[in-house]
Amino acid sequence: MAAESPERRPGRVALPRVDVRLLAGLALVLVSVVGGLTLWRQAQITTPVVVAARAIDPGDVIQPDDLAVSPARLTGSLASLSVPGTELPAVAGRTATGPIHAGELVVRPDLGDGPAIGPGELAVTIPVDDDSVYGRLRRGDAVAVMATTDAGQPESRTVPLLERATVYSVALEASHVSLGAGAGDEERGLHTSVTLVIPRERAARVAHALVNAELTLLLVAPDPVAGPGERPADGAGGGGGR
Repeated sequence: MAAESPERRPGRVALPRVDVRLLAGLALVLVSVVGGLTLWRQAQITTPVVVAARAIDPGDVIQPDDLAVSPARLTGSLASLSVPGTELPAVAGRTATGPIHAGELVVRPDLGDGPAIGPGELAVTIPVDDDSVYGRLRRGDAVAVMATTDAGQPESRTVPLLERATVYSVALEASHVSLGAGAGDEERGLHTSVTLVIPRERAARVAHALVNAELTLLLVAPDPVAGPGERPADGAGGGGGR
């Protein structure tokens, strides 16, 4: 009797070995490509804003031909300071509070229709830190001025210098905006100084405080009765000295 042949088992198929490091590398490359595309798309997002078509001098009444609309990529506080292109007709007829160069972004502090400096008043410029002033401060706003002496010392004190002063202009520094659809020229951005209209009789006291004290501006509610640079109430002075 013939012996039965043993049952033939199917052979095992050898699978190719997968290099885990190669897969990890491919995943990193994919993530990098996706992230780069996302950043590129965000960089192309622009907003139509008002720019100066030609140089505008301080005090000029802005004409429609002085303006143009250009796409801009805004960052930081410029999103609230810039003027949308749809508001271009409202800009014409306003007064330039400072120089606006051709092609430069027009921001709201550049536009004013007052206040004027009266016969008994002066304009004084106060330097401020970028992060220590109200981001939307603009011409015509009312502020109180406080003077602090010996900051950081036990004998430090803060006194009211002016209970109310009117903002004449707000100066801005160059940074944080690119005009055009690409990563083009940068324009200006954050506050650097504020010019106030003050009574002439307070000028010496304010000048003394500018040299000897740290000044703080506090936004106050509009007063429809008070005019620009209204004299503070009695006892509201200090001048930063002792």
